[in-house]
Amino acid sequence: MATRSTGAAVPTITAPQFILPFKLDKDASVSKVREWLGDSFFAPGDLKNRSALDRGQGTYVPFWRFDADCDSDWEGEVSRTHTRQVARSFTNSDGKSETRMEDEQYKTWHPRNGSHGGHHRTFVCASHGLTQAEADRLMPFPEEGMRTYTTDLLVGYSSEEPGVDERGGWVSGEARIREAEREACELEVERLTRVETRLSNRQSALCYLPVWLYTYKYDGKQFRVLVNGHTGEIVGDRPVSKLKVWATVAAVVLVILVIVLLVWLL
Repeated sequence: MATRSTGAAVPTITAPQFILPFKLDKDASVSKVREWLGDSFFAPGDLKNRSALDRGQGTYVPFWRFDADCDSDWEGEVSRTHTRQVARSFTNSDGKSETRMEDEQYKTWHPRNGSHGGHHRTFVCASHGLTQAEADRLMPFPEEGMRTYTTDLLVGYSSEEPGVDERGGWVSGEARIREAEREACELEVERLTRVETRLSNRQSALCYLPVWLYTYKYDGKQFRVLVNGHTGEIVGDRPVSKLKVWATVAAVVLVILVIVLLVWLL
């Protein structure tokens, strides 16, 4: 991750800026990572003891926070369940073919339309080093603890400059807000066929959120671990024990074979 530097000119940021101070100190974050290394069934049994964890770095990672009001017109379908009589052919105990009438349920679909209004907020990662997928998994960061950004709060930690400007962030932010609104409209109907959404009252803010970044080595390979500096949520990669995977597959196959054998014998 790039860290804040005063040597290079950076674009002027006009949006409000906030910062969420670290709640999890270094020792607590290391303990979280060590515990996480040992709690995966499919990881090697010696992963926790053999992993060489680096010193780590507490970093304030930039996120664009976007808000917007949404007004949507939607169209969709709802179903009704009906019952009808149908002829079924079967073989009786004498081996003869017979036909009998049985109930069968079926659905008919009927159009519906309506409107929906909502307010949505989303966070778009503006980091050079974190992907949006990693950032989403680290969420949520408690917003009630945020403060107005000041450099005094950076003491003891690094801070990354935004790698995405506000306009570029809105491209992703608007798509995420529209998707959240679409999901809300989907709750109004069984099958959503069309939704048209209008955004208004757009608001932006730049938020610096606390993340502990670690890397560790196991069997010569390097892995990365991220820790939410406020909640302790962990996102990272762990090696997989092929022996455990094959043993699990073999156990599942054995259980299936036993069930099939019991059914066949009965």
